[in-house]
Amino acid sequence: MHRALRTERPRILSLDLLESFARERDIDVRLERRSELDRWSCTLVAGDGSGPVVTSGTSARAAIRRALEAAGVEIPDA
Repeated sequence: MHRALRTERPRILSLDLLESFARERDIDVRLERRSELDRWSCTLVAGDGSGPVVTSGTSARAAIRRALEAAGVEIPDA
């Protein structure tokens, strides 16, 4: 059981970072899965008029991490 918790933490950390970042900067977030492509996309839209950050990945975690990194968030190594 301990091992399962250790493997789940990076996924939770990505979601925690996304939630904190979106609240702090008042950003709209969209996370979608396209079943026909088996891809996830994460879109961040700030209210300041800057262009959206749109990323994708084979998992929700990968799409979220790419979006946060593209928005300038430092993600701790997991």
